[in-house]
Amino acid sequence: ILRNVVQFSPVRQAARVANTSAGEVTIPKRTGNLTGRWVGETEPRTSTEPSYGQLSIPIHTAACFVDISLQMIEDAAVDFAAEIAFDLGQEFGRMEGSAFVSGTGIKQPSGVMSDSTIPTVKTGSATGLTADGLIDAFYSLAPFYRNQSTWMLNSTSVAAARKLKDEYGQYLWQPSLAADQPPTLLGRPVVEAIDMPGAGAGATPVLLGDFKNGFRIYDRVSLAILRDPYSQQVNGLCRFHARRRVGGGVAMSEA
Repeated sequence: ILRNVVQFSPVRQAARVANTSAGEVTIPKRTGNLTGRWVGETEPRTSTEPSYGQLSIPIHTAACFVDISLQMIEDAAVDFAAEIAFDLGQEFGRMEGSAFVSGTGIKQPSGVMSDSTIPTVKTGSATGLTADGLIDAFYSLAPFYRNQSTWMLNSTSVAAARKLKDEYGQYLWQPSLAADQPPTLLGRPVVEAIDMPGAGAGATPVLLGDFKNGFRIYDRVSLAILRDPYSQQVNGLCRFHARRRVGGGVAMSEA
């Protein structure tokens, strides 16, 4: 079977992924730090207390069904049930990748680009990327997150970033030096995400962060397919119902 390429944003490879058996995941989150102070040898000590809140990530459902003729299933030279499962897996992968980037949180995961609490850095240009803008963004992250960070941008922005040089004429982009290793930008790996917006006035074309700490994905049902040979039997069809249950969202915007 000849297939068109299905492109999707591989946010999952950068984020922290876990399984869950619940319809919503609740994570305790520290919202205020302990505060100490310097004291003399016998000076009274002061008390301090942290504060905590909760972060909730609901699980959402993607679903569809497809009808295949019984004759095609019987006469085709390939296993059409397996082909349908493969194609549905690709489609759900495309859907979740788009949602993890820009999902609204309404009946779908909340995307990282939809979180208004994530700070932004101006590039210095209204129409494209700049070396200074990328460097400013890189050093705007706290060192702990910066040393574990990943860049995310689409292919047009990748092409623009590959041409950028620092003040000494050195390219910011460095190609991969080993198999299965991603290229780097300012020393950190790059993930190409088709759903990221392109460069332009008012756009945010580049995302940089420690996704392992900053973004969580929870799988409830990876891919469930129900084969129904009965309801459409009168029409000579077999119906395949598919479901995918997954949740995602920003856990720490500072990351």
